[in-house]
Amino acid sequence: MRAVVIGAGPIGCGFAGRLLHRSGYALTLVGRARAATQLARVGRYTVRLTDGCTAREESVDGLSVLDVAQTAEIADAIGAADLVCTAVGPRNLDAVAPLLARGLGQATRPVTVIAFENAEDAGPRLRRLVGRQLGMRRTDRHGFTGAVVGAVFAHRLLAQHPGDDLLLIGEPHSEFAVDAHALRDPLPPVEGMVAVDDFAAFYLRKLYRYSAGHATAAYLGRLKGYRYLHAAVRDGEIRHAVHAAMAEGRAGLAAAYGDRIAGDEAELGAILQRFGNAALGDTVARVGRDVARKLGHRERLVGAARLAERAGVAPTRLAEAAAAALYFGDLDGAAGGAAPPMRRVRPCHPDDVADTLRNVAGLQPGCPLARRIEAAWLRLGAGWEDGNLLLTLDRPLWAWAGAGDHTTLARAS
Repeated sequence: MRAVVIGAGPIGCGFAGRLLHRSGYALTLVGRARAATQLARVGRYTVRLTDGCTAREESVDGLSVLDVAQTAEIADAIGAADLVCTAVGPRNLDAVAPLLARGLGQATRPVTVIAFENAEDAGPRLRRLVGRQLGMRRTDRHGFTGAVVGAVFAHRLLAQHPGDDLLLIGEPHSEFAVDAHALRDPLPPVEGMVAVDDFAAFYLRKLYRYSAGHATAAYLGRLKGYRYLHAAVRDGEIRHAVHAAMAEGRAGLAAAYGDRIAGDEAELGAILQRFGNAALGDTVARVGRDVARKLGHRERLVGAARLAERAGVAPTRLAEAAAAALYFGDLDGAAGGAAPPMRRVRPCHPDDVADTLRNVAGLQPGCPLARRIEAAWLRLGAGWEDGNLLLTLDRPLWAWAGAGDHTTLARAS
């Protein structure tokens, strides 16, 4: 069996590549520049899996490695593959589609394409993009699905010395869900892969519980000056807020999809435990980046809050996390590991927040959720200024006054 993984990052190598190697596939990795050069030179990489208490390492070897610029060779590899995975980020699917179309056009049998992208529509979108290049009749013989991944891979560390392995660091969870209705026979065997009938529900299950809690920890953690996610979630106030935000999301899921999808209290506790995994070294900046996408209408905070409202649950903590996100940095979706500058979305007036929520989150001014977020934004902003740390969350008290309402600060203290 042969597989191609496009994207040599933490998910492409650390998650998908490792599982494909364990499942017996001859693996071709497609990456960019420095990472591809290093992988090609040593022909292997190492994955360190840790739950915070124990750790183990697995070597992924016997690799074929192609630079993304080697388009003819990549197309040949795709045409000969049983399975193709992408892990390039949702914004880069347009750039990958022509390459996939060229390779799938050479395939003599159905190929399964799994988009390991953090987007609900990644599979259908990739099918449409390839269809424009290849023609829908030829595209429909292949299977295209997204994937709901249950593990976090926080780091890819390039080797510091010649001959050393590239190192990926992540969680030991192997399970991932794919859309059973989007696949074509024969379905290739992959360790950890579970074909589900209601892919959208499984996607929202992760988004409105795990991802909502993750984002809440990052945005509130940034206001309190934490660099690492595990440190933020060990703060008692933030931990309480994270749990409450996930519980609000779970309540919405239970009303819409039932308890099988929503899960129970024990599962929320297990997620909180995972957030405290210091061995990952995950940062608030990495988890919180791409604010504009994460404040989207159906995304982890606003989408979860809307679903909770429909269930009759007040999304107090989800609204607070969305408000904190507005102080996180620019809403330009900038990627990268560096922390964005911490500043107000607009400098002065609540009306500017209402405009941002309409443009970014699709919330109409004056709707109940918009009002909740605006109120939380005002409450947090009473003493906010660049570099000032939030000391208490339930009754906002900042390390020093100077950027907001001093009377409010004195009252809070």
